This record gives sequence, C-alpha cells and structure tokens, in this order.
Amino acid sequence: EPLLGMALLMLTFFVVVMGCGGLALSGWGLWTGRIRGLLRFPSGRLPSWSIGELARIAAMTVMVAALLPMLTLPFHGEPTGGGGDPRLWMTVSMLVLDVFVILLILTFAVGKGPSAWKMVGLSGRRFWSSIATGFRGYLAVFPWLFILLALIVELARSLGLKPPVEPIQQLIFQEHRPAVLGLVVLLACVIGPVAEECFFRGVLYAALRQRLSRPVAMVLSGTAFSLVHTNPVGFVPITVLGCLLAYLYERTGSLASPLAIHIVHNTVLMSLALVMRRVLLVAG
Repeated sequence: EPLLGMALLMLTFFVVVMGCGGLALSGWGLWTGRIRGLLRFPSGRLPSWSIGELARIAAMTVMVAALLPMLTLPFHGEPTGGGGDPRLWMTVSMLVLDVFVILLILTFAVGKGPSAWKMVGLSGRRFWSSIATGFRGYLAVFPWLFILLALIVELARSLGLKPPVEPIQQLIFQEHRPAVLGLVVLLACVIGPVAEECFFRGVLYAALRQRLSRPVAMVLSGTAFSLVHTNPVGFVPITVLGCLLAYLYERTGSLASPLAIHIVHNTVLMSLALVMRRVLLVAG
C-alpha cells in the first residue's frame, strides 16, 4: 500500500531526525558548557496548591473512577463486564474521567485567584517562548528516552518477562470502528494530556514544590505520573518524561510548555501504533 509505505517513511524520517538532532544538541551543550545553565531557574513562583487540595482532588477522581462502571451500563451491558460493548465503554469512561479531572481542577482553581487558568499554570505570559523552550528540552531528551526504552525491552525479553497490555493498546489494536478509533486518538493525543498536565504538573508538582526541593518534587511527581500508566517496561522512561515535564513547568513558569510536549509525544506514539496496526492488518 503506497500510503502505508509513505507513512512508515515519514515516521522513520521523523524519528531519525529527532534522534540525531537530540544527540547533536546534547553534545553541543556539553561541549560549550551551556548545559550548566539548565540548572538556573527564574525567580517566579508557581501557583500555590496545598496537599489538602491535592488529596481532595485525588479522592474525588478515584471515587468517580469507581462509579463509572455503574454510570456506563448502556455501553457495557453489565458493570462486571458481561456482554455489551466493552471497548466503547472503556473509551467513553476514560474520556469522561479525564474531562471530569479537568473541570474539577478548574473548579478548585476558580476560588484561588482572579484567573482559574493562571492557577493551573496556563497564563499567557511568555506563551510561545515557553513552548520553544519545551521543544528544545524534548529534542535533547528524545534519543535517550528511546535508547533507555530499547535497553529495558531487551532486558525484559532476556528475562522472559511479558508486560501486560495497556487498555489504550487494546483499543488501538483490537478496535476497527473509525468513530471509536477517533475517540481513542482524541483521548490519547488531546484530552488525556490536558488532564494529566493539569493534575500531575499543575496541582501535584506545584503542591510538592511548596514543601520539597525541585529535584525531589520532580522525581516524586514523575514517579506518580509513571505509576498511573501501569506499564512496568516503560516505568523508567515514563518517569524520566514526567521529570522533564515538571522541569519545563518549573523553568518556564507555564503549563503550556509541558502540555505542548506531552501532546506531541503522545501523537508520535499514537502515529507509530496506528502504522504498526495497519502493517499487522495488511500482513494478516
């Protein structure tokens, strides 16, 4: 199929360019000594969130997640999984939960300042320069993330470990309806990143940063971010990505930077998954 071949070529070109560019940028930073400037942060403070607010948001999110099977019976047939349309149920429930998290955090933010968007880190201050900083950081880390993931995958294979399939992977490789696949893409590439950035960087990291040092808050928030993805093989790379996103939030003072990178990263992974899905369909 010519379109499939073109898609594979474009993705391969993108990964090669990003990998080479990231290695070149990392080497240039080490050679010129500019890498030391990465440890200098602006004096601006992040929005203030308390541990109590964080706990209430997390508790309400867990409660809604527990109730969702009862609220989505039309899609699933039974709350315990018999009959119905489980893949549609899974997609809709994840979308509902992510939208709930976004609205919940904005509701909490309304009472904390003149602007709810500013309280979650989405002020217009230095918007485009923040995104540019984010892309430079992502470019520098990109090849190391894939190298790290490849090493861990090879280690898991040598040990005979087979990680469980994530729900989003099941949806991508098992679902054939274009409308449902479109919802999955929307969830993974837009709604999911917005919800995760609002919570993990906008609230969790900001709350931890009130009491802990930057490195500790970055590692803890990155670890929590990785644990939610329930991917043992990808645990370390996802933690590193979470730390990078927290670093970008701290460095730029704007959630626009980690949000843009999160969307781009998920879109790249989704594109690879969809191309691989098509390859498997053609081969089958």
